[in-house]
Amino acid sequence: MNINPLEEPERESANPDAFLPHENPLANPGKISGLGAQLGSQNFSIREAIGGPWGALEATLPTILVVVIYPFTQSLRLPVMLALAATLIFGAIRLLRRQSLRQVLAGLAGTLISVFWAWRSGQVENFFAFGFWINGVYSAILLLTILARRPAIGWLVAGAIGKLDSWRKADARKFYELSRLCTWLWIGLFTLRLAVELPLYYANLLVPLGAARLILGLPAFALIGYFNWVLLRGETSRLRAANNKSAS
Repeated sequence: MNINPLEEPERESANPDAFLPHENPLANPGKISGLGAQLGSQNFSIREAIGGPWGALEATLPTILVVVIYPFTQSLRLPVMLALAATLIFGAIRLLRRQSLRQVLAGLAGTLISVFWAWRSGQVENFFAFGFWINGVYSAILLLTILARRPAIGWLVAGAIGKLDSWRKADARKFYELSRLCTWLWIGLFTLRLAVELPLYYANLLVPLGAARLILGLPAFALIGYFNWVLLRGETSRLRAANNKSAS
């Protein structure tokens, strides 16, 4: 089995633009996209997990524009308007590529909230404030899935391979335990973001805050995703094979 993290998957098709699946796996088993598709595939592709070059640019460009331009202008108008314009352009590209309208609206809504927050307060650092709430909410939701004994990563991967009916059974115990560990890794990442970025935010350190947001964004996302895949790949293959055997 080829485990080159830069190689594209051969058998799984995905629209890798979000952390959470875009389709209901209960209605469409095996058709989860985004990170779930990569974690359930036989070859993990970092390129696909972050959405390719366009996805990476879309995720980082608004932050880069704000962090680079504001120190020169000392004005909110130009950087936040450029960040908003970039988001609108990427949204238009998604629509032209016939991607999910929900993704377009979600990306636009996040940028609009960030722009409004910064503009209303008059402090450019508040452009990043909405991200703190997002990381906190994600951490809480993932923790709830663990407490409910349905760790999110296990649900995500099982949905990607169409095995939602069997991933919590006794013979898949190891898969369940590893998926819980993987879910804790994501909670750790979201918590780390808050621990690093909040002090910079309260100290009004825009450039370090922007740098931390970028470093703990896509690079950390891809790294944790790859670690998840490494931990789960063996048990994912066993889960897929065991159920295929029982079905035949």
